[in-house]
Amino acid sequence: MSLPRPRFHLTPSRNWMNDPNGLVFTGDRWHAFFQYNPEGNDWGNMSWGHASSADLLHWDEHPVALPHRPREQIFSGSVVASPGDTLTAYYTSAYDRGIQAQSRATSVDGGFTWTPDAANPVLDRSSSDFRDPKVVRIPGGGWLMLTVEAVERRVVFYASDDLLAWREAGSFGPLGPEGVVWECPDLVHLPVEGTAERAWVLLLSTNPVGDDADPAGSAMHYVVGELAGGVFRSDATDLRPLDHGRDLYAGVTFDSAPGGAAVMLGWMSNWRYAHVVPTAPWRGAMSLARTLGLRRIDGALHLVQRPVLPPTATGDAALLTVEPHAVIEVAWDPAATGAVRVRLTGEGDATVDVVHDPGARTLSVARTGSAAEALHPDFPGERAAPLVGAAGALTLVIDGPLLEVFADDGATVLSHLVTLGGGPLTVSVTAETAVVPAVRVSAVGDITAQEGPAAPAAA
Repeated sequence: MSLPRPRFHLTPSRNWMNDPNGLVFTGDRWHAFFQYNPEGNDWGNMSWGHASSADLLHWDEHPVALPHRPREQIFSGSVVASPGDTLTAYYTSAYDRGIQAQSRATSVDGGFTWTPDAANPVLDRSSSDFRDPKVVRIPGGGWLMLTVEAVERRVVFYASDDLLAWREAGSFGPLGPEGVVWECPDLVHLPVEGTAERAWVLLLSTNPVGDDADPAGSAMHYVVGELAGGVFRSDATDLRPLDHGRDLYAGVTFDSAPGGAAVMLGWMSNWRYAHVVPTAPWRGAMSLARTLGLRRIDGALHLVQRPVLPPTATGDAALLTVEPHAVIEVAWDPAATGAVRVRLTGEGDATVDVVHDPGARTLSVARTGSAAEALHPDFPGERAAPLVGAAGALTLVIDGPLLEVFADDGATVLSHLVTLGGGPLTVSVTAETAVVPAVRVSAVGDITAQEGPAAPAAA
């Protein structure tokens, strides 16, 4: 089975995509750079691909922004908009000699062409695992760069007053499980719902390594804390899951988003099986854009994610057939219905079950069928997340092979690749009791890329 291409998620028309890089809002458009292989749909020849959007749903693909060079691949990084029309990118130069160091490039035409700094690399620790620079603004002025020493499970911070000279400010970690590498850090200052408070949140991605690596694979996490002296600090004793599904990784936020919002994109795949996902000539996709916030629940701050949803045409039903590009909203009274199951049935025996169980206080997603079993031994199965709220409501977004499930008003999220095929899906909703939940299924129209201004050729 070849999986269909999504309609309203960012994905390349051809070739391999993984981590989002250099997310920035400039010139009234959202620009996404990303890890990209311009020569095939397997990982390799890492370069920065480029796409832009006016609404985070319709994406225009542009020529490669930062191509790989002899003896140097262009790994993950970030872009910030400076005063005037200049964009500054920091990225990891992965050299054939085994060293990873941070390099700099600038663009004065909105990110279409880039000039690397003649002094590159501009930060070099003679380390083989020093990567993923994310530059953020410090309230009151100045800049902070987050990098990782991936194997050591440390975030290393650098401060700058001018985006040119950097001084090491300290580090955070290690924390949480061993046997993983830390990647793709981000630091966001998020509002707490219903208050005037804000708190700092560190975003991290972890990937199991070694001969006995965890078959659950890669995942995203967060830690709530404070920023003091240019270093993030927290009393947390462990990492908290940002997304309880199998397929969200390397999520980072856009620089200069309108209103200072923290808008995140993540890569919807898992390093455990990303190389065998059956798509061609493209492979890899981003999540829906999500605006991040915090909510205080039982005295603790929880991350909340609110997705940007596509325009839809609505209809109500409890059993119906839809194209595999839809938003499914289910609402009910848990006291009257008990557990609620939403089943998506696709081609052959392909099935995905989403179960909201108020008794067990869990939300689970199970993907089954011969296509799931054939993809990879670790692909089929069930993933459950703890519910933190009492309300009965789910939003499921299905876009070809991508499924994102939001519950607890954005406080519980599970993102998964699914193998339902490209044909119509049967959607059924059942309850533990005879009371049937209210269901609204919204079909998403045929979203195609908008035409934009012709992009200059890559440098």
